Amino acid sequence: MAASNFYLMKKTFDRIVSLFSGVALALYGLALGDFLLHPLAKDEIFQSSFFRPIVVLLIVPLTLLVGFLIIRRVPGNVVGPLLIVWSGSMTFVSARQGISPFALALFTYFDFFGWIALFLMIVHFPDGRIFPRAAARWLYPYVGFMSLPASLLFLSWATFPESNQVANPFFLPNLGNQSDFIGTAVSLIYSPPLVVGIITPFLRYWKGSTIERQQIKLLASFGGIIIIYTLLVMIAYPLLVGRPVELNPGDGLIGLIYYLAAGLIPPLAIGIAVLRHRLWDIDLVIRRTLVYSILTVILTFVYFGSVAVFQNLFALFFQIDSSGASIVLSTLAIATLFTPLRRRIQNDIDRRFYRQKYDAEKVLAAFSATLREEVELSRLTTSILEVVEETMRPSHTSLWLRDVHPKPDERPSEEAPSKTHVP
Repeated sequence: MAASNFYLMKKTFDRIVSLFSGVALALYGLALGDFLLHPLAKDEIFQSSFFRPIVVLLIVPLTLLVGFLIIRRVPGNVVGPLLIVWSGSMTFVSARQGISPFALALFTYFDFFGWIALFLMIVHFPDGRIFPRAAARWLYPYVGFMSLPASLLFLSWATFPESNQVANPFFLPNLGNQSDFIGTAVSLIYSPPLVVGIITPFLRYWKGSTIERQQIKLLASFGGIIIIYTLLVMIAYPLLVGRPVELNPGDGLIGLIYYLAAGLIPPLAIGIAVLRHRLWDIDLVIRRTLVYSILTVILTFVYFGSVAVFQNLFALFFQIDSSGASIVLSTLAIATLFTPLRRRIQNDIDRRFYRQKYDAEKVLAAFSATLREEVELSRLTTSILEVVEETMRPSHTSLWLRDVHPKPDERPSEEAPSKTHVP
């Protein structure tokens, strides 16, 4: 009975997600049509006429493409439809300044469900099944309940939060006085699923298969790239230019690159992970990201520290203000330290996090000892393939063995190699 109830609940959930996917596509059609009619207009949130076409013509289409590829290549995986629903929230960013209040209300209201879809995508990632499965009994009904306070909050807004100048045509005055209370209730109600969404990837990584771990590792690494870029923009770059940076895609290249990365990287990472495209390459990406991130942070502190030291030395011994010479000397110090420091960091990371790669010579030495002692062909074949799998991490391995003892009735010229395959 419990299995039957779960199947019915899952089937209903899939149908609702398909319905919302259709609504997201309709909203994108509305946004695309409005963009074609007003291509130079500014968006409502960032007041940028440059970022709006990027969202409509690049970010949202790429997200939809990845969603449809997952539906096509991995049938039954709900991550694809949820990704399409999430694209509706991205479409919301492209809403034109001066668009009809009813259209803006549709974009704003659907944005709630887009964020819910993002949470559900994390819970179902990567195989489309909720994890842990026991959470499905309360999570699916709870997610349905979440739409009620979100709807009440939307109806309590006299004007839209992103634009105080546009009145909400669906505003209910009786709820207007309770707007703050409803907002607090929404925050509390959304907290348990948020905790589940944070814990689920760790639990799945801990108890999942090798493939699932690589998929989660890939998604986490792309998220780490965004976090590292954010830290560099918010901390390192302001120190370099001497002023804070406003992450607005309409004001400069820094904000544009940030929002491009935030919009393009998640669907690409999800698509690569779910479609299992070059999963094992992610270890190399993570390794290089760690190396160059740590290297960048260290060199940044060395640079600013050396500039301050050289300026103080020039002022102390020569009584002159030589900021130009301090910058040149600091740059030369950075160039000198770059290669040896990178090698040192890379060796430390390999020793701590990539022990198999660091000990590859020991693995090969142990295999050489096995070659000298092992005489049974099947065990030797298995040992060879295990060493290749451990050191090279290929997606597929096979071993060809040549038959050097043909049957008496076979001529030597008719010898053919035989293939031994061990997946």
